[in-house]
Amino acid sequence: MSLRLAYCGLGVSDVEVWTRFGSKALGMMADDHGPLRRLRLDEKGWRFALHEDPADDILYAGFECDGLTDLSARRDALASEGIQCTSLNEAELSEREVDAGFFLADPDGMRLELVVGHKNGSVPFHSDLTSGFVTGEQGLGHIVLSITDLEASIAFYQKLGFALSDFITQQMGPAALRIAFMHCNERHHSLAMAALPGDKRLNHIMIECEQVDDVLLAYRRCLEQGYKAGAIGRHPNDEMLSFYAKTPAGFDVECGWGGMRICGDWSVKEYDRISIWGHEPAE
Repeated sequence: MSLRLAYCGLGVSDVEVWTRFGSKALGMMADDHGPLRRLRLDEKGWRFALHEDPADDILYAGFECDGLTDLSARRDALASEGIQCTSLNEAELSEREVDAGFFLADPDGMRLELVVGHKNGSVPFHSDLTSGFVTGEQGLGHIVLSITDLEASIAFYQKLGFALSDFITQQMGPAALRIAFMHCNERHHSLAMAALPGDKRLNHIMIECEQVDDVLLAYRRCLEQGYKAGAIGRHPNDEMLSFYAKTPAGFDVECGWGGMRICGDWSVKEYDRISIWGHEPAE
């Protein structure tokens, strides 16, 4: 049984500006659900919901289970660990466009939703700017969260069904930044965590393109449209070729291609740098 990152709810202070960034720069498909603006990456009805909120941060993340039996077993296991789980109400199920689910909070109060039956959109996904995104059983991509206690967070997410992929520990001046990468399907990581500076819970979201040219073209569009984007680079652990663009909400989106997959027997590795080459930050 596996999980996959199904959707993220983002609280953004300017919904129209963020929609323009997602659709015109990155190639997502804009969609409305009543008063709620949403963005699509594939056949699913939505992957990102844009809630008008001055926080400019992530509000919730949804992970899809393999079915009702899996959902129930996970809830029972979490309850046995003393973790409070609350069913999504009818309004939430309708807004999320899922069949069933519940929510809980991680050690830093991040709202997580486990769901089943994430519905497809009423019309096919279409974008004139990209050949498509890698999703399916790997979910929409990954999120990187700022946490306060790395070991406590790792232990919590292991109870949720995640497993460690590897660690990166990089010197940042006099201090060392240690990042944990965790997987819940064959994507190298659907979640990464570190005690990051700043007051945002969300450091970045990663979306993976089907073709390397899609990354290069998105990079060019970001620069042409005035968004701050760091240099293209490659990571040592998942081998992703990517760049980071600063979103209108202040956190980043990583746009990448060619990420490693988890397969067979996996051993947790240690790395001493975030990038093999590139990824210099935008000035």
